[in-house]
Amino acid sequence: MKKWLAGFVILFLLIGSSFGGLLMMTASLGAGEAAASAQSCSDVQNESVNPSDNKDTTNTNAKSIFDHLTKANGFSGAGAAGAVAVAERESGFNPQAINPSGGVAGWFQWSGWGNTINGNRISSEGSIKSGDISTLTAVNEFKLLDYELNGSKNSTRMSVGKATDPQQAALDWSVLYEGVSLADGQTKESEIKANALKWYTSFDGKNIPSSIKDAVNDGANNNTDNSYQEANSGCDVGSGTGEQIKGNIPMGTYYKQLSPEVKKAIGKRPDFKSYPDDMTSAPWGHQCAWYVTYRAKEMGFNESTTAEGNGAVWGQSDPNFISEVGKPVAHSAVDFKQGQGGRGTSEAGHTAFVEYVNPDGSLIISECNVVSGHSGMDRASATQPEESYATISAADAKILTYVYPKGKG
Repeated sequence: MKKWLAGFVILFLLIGSSFGGLLMMTASLGAGEAAASAQSCSDVQNESVNPSDNKDTTNTNAKSIFDHLTKANGFSGAGAAGAVAVAERESGFNPQAINPSGGVAGWFQWSGWGNTINGNRISSEGSIKSGDISTLTAVNEFKLLDYELNGSKNSTRMSVGKATDPQQAALDWSVLYEGVSLADGQTKESEIKANALKWYTSFDGKNIPSSIKDAVNDGANNNTDNSYQEANSGCDVGSGTGEQIKGNIPMGTYYKQLSPEVKKAIGKRPDFKSYPDDMTSAPWGHQCAWYVTYRAKEMGFNESTTAEGNGAVWGQSDPNFISEVGKPVAHSAVDFKQGQGGRGTSEAGHTAFVEYVNPDGSLIISECNVVSGHSGMDRASATQPEESYATISAADAKILTYVYPKGKG
């Protein structure tokens, strides 16, 4: 086995075919770590049955959400106004808004409150306890919002947070954060666009530029505002999972060949060219495990990452991570044993990253070392110049192994 060190990342790749590579995350869980459950419904169909009808409370909470997004998360005024408009649709800004039938609650009607029919997000950060209304406070909801925006919903932060058009920001937040297709009548497109413009004007959003940088976890979430303390403390799907993406993406498809629909589903594209690529710190560069290590870090997995080859099972010895067969999870690592999904050889397996889970259970993955030179065992054999994409059928997805931080699936 060869080892290399790059910053906090330690990559062990068992010598074998260049397909050999599995990912096991070994760092402690942090606010940036998240992977979302694969679900096939959206929370918007379960809008709050008890929104606030007090105008003063409505305006106060709307401003608190707006200020928290701009000050603690670096959102532009346009992006924050768009998010606020969707919160208005979802809950009327009542932090204790609950829809028992849908099992959703809070400002953004997070799933998992009373049941998990629409998934389970509300308790993922840990501060809100499902069914315990005393924990359903604005303070805790800000914590959950930050946790998701810097983890499983980072693509929302990077997209909506930099918006210059509040109306488009509302639509994008609805799609990316709520997982709701614009074709769904319950999106209430004209309503959220009108409200986004209203809040943009009311809160002088035009004078608030985004402070979000291109790097993930760039420090925009420093919580320098005081909205945690001042705010009234009184079936969405997981990130990368929403409406069915039509068509099949053949193995080895590059980003420029993807449809706009697929690109939007993926969200923030992997920053492939930024991954360590020198012979000293990354002797196994462009191998599959090398790629997944850095893609996972981009999407919220913190610190140390270990990759092993020859189809070994990931994560079973790490109490902080779950290794499960047959339960696709967006933004997780996925293990192909020898020959599964058309990958690997008789001697070695493969690893890839789950970018998106379709409602029918099929996957869109990104990966490396499948386009050319994938039969050798040294660096020279892994020469793929950028990540590639592929669709994995629902049947194949059921036999693969998924690895993600505990409590995030």
